[in-house]
Amino acid sequence: MVFLIILKEIRNNILTLRFGVIYGLLFVLTVVSMAMLSANYRTQQENYARAKERQREILSSMEDLNDLRYQGATVQKPPSELTPFSMGLEKEMSRALTVSGRRGIEVGAGQYTNPVSALFSTPDLSYIVNIVISLLALLLTFDTICGERETGTLRLMLANSVPRSTILVAKWLGGYLGLAVPFLLAVGAGLVVSLLLTGSSPDADSWMRAGGLILLSLLYISVFFTLGVLISTFNRRSSTALMASLFVWVVIVVTIPNMVPILARQVVGIPSLGMMSERKEAIEREQWQSIRQRMRNATSDSARRQIRNEMRSGVSDELERIQNDYRGRIDAQIELAQVLSRLSPSASFVYAATNLSATGVKDFRDLAAYAEKTYGSQFRSAVDELRREERRSRSRGQRNVEQTIDTPTFDAGRLPEFRPPTESFARSLQRSMLDVGLLGIFNIIFVLVSYIKFMRYDVCE
Repeated sequence: MVFLIILKEIRNNILTLRFGVIYGLLFVLTVVSMAMLSANYRTQQENYARAKERQREILSSMEDLNDLRYQGATVQKPPSELTPFSMGLEKEMSRALTVSGRRGIEVGAGQYTNPVSALFSTPDLSYIVNIVISLLALLLTFDTICGERETGTLRLMLANSVPRSTILVAKWLGGYLGLAVPFLLAVGAGLVVSLLLTGSSPDADSWMRAGGLILLSLLYISVFFTLGVLISTFNRRSSTALMASLFVWVVIVVTIPNMVPILARQVVGIPSLGMMSERKEAIEREQWQSIRQRMRNATSDSARRQIRNEMRSGVSDELERIQNDYRGRIDAQIELAQVLSRLSPSASFVYAATNLSATGVKDFRDLAAYAEKTYGSQFRSAVDELRREERRSRSRGQRNVEQTIDTPTFDAGRLPEFRPPTESFARSLQRSMLDVGLLGIFNIIFVLVSYIKFMRYDVCE
């Protein structure tokens, strides 16, 4: 009997005009989206290769170490081949970074320079699942129970002594398979097109990440399918269930994920960059005023130099304290926003998807930390070492006075290569387990409430 009900659910979905229109649009949207983002990934690869070559030419044309020290080197991370699945923070992570010995890290323009693309960006697979398919799941399930009640089919099934639990499980399985199988076919077609367009051969880690994203999508779809069944058991008419489904979708997919960051900013205040700059200038003025009298009373240049060094050290310590406080507030704001937004399964899906594609919040912060601390330190150490060697060469008289101006005075190949650390799939999966577990909990809660409600559902008019 369970098998017959499952087949009935699948047949009823396939033979409706609603099914044809919905899945036709879903198939086209998925394939076109993955094709466009794959073509864009190939373009980004070419741009990245040209940018690296151009930077090598700039470094080789520098005539003095001072040019390298002040102008620095421009670097950026390679593009992610998982962007057709989940873009995440890839646009921010792909920005060019200029590292110099004097100015530290400066963030420049990214690879996505077309302003129109920022207004109308191509949706990746995660966006399609999060927004489009979640809505389709509710539209396909809002009348699963109440619709059968209105047509009298539900009363007929119960008249044949079919247990209610069997009916609920069979209708869930039949409806979910009717939703998940076409989704997998669309993703498979999109993946084939993507491989043909990029001409790449993904490694095992990329395949595992793509597989993890697909399984995560199936779990997320099941959450909204179960939610649709739950809403249907709480209503006696399809029209009422439809309105309730749309309202719930707007709240948990649109309202909560977008409003929570605003709430977090209000709860955990962060000073603006202008205020930070004013505070730094005020500290420098106060420190200078505090040592002015001491400078006047100093009797030698060495004493004045020591006072100035003490002032600079004090300013540096105070600025570091302010910067640490600023970063702490940002971390607190991020943590609060993530905790509150996880009231919505949509947020949990986004966090897990971006973790699996290595384009999440932690990946972004790890990249920034690597650029600022690790690579910045390596770059400055390499420049300092080249300068020391140059001084030693000059002191020994080994520098060729007749050296042409076009010949660089240093070996650019000795500069460190920008290689951001790559996290393994196992580690990314481990970081995603909290959100995967929350999606599983949402599923369990919706199933239990649906079961309890359906056991008491009145099938009579």
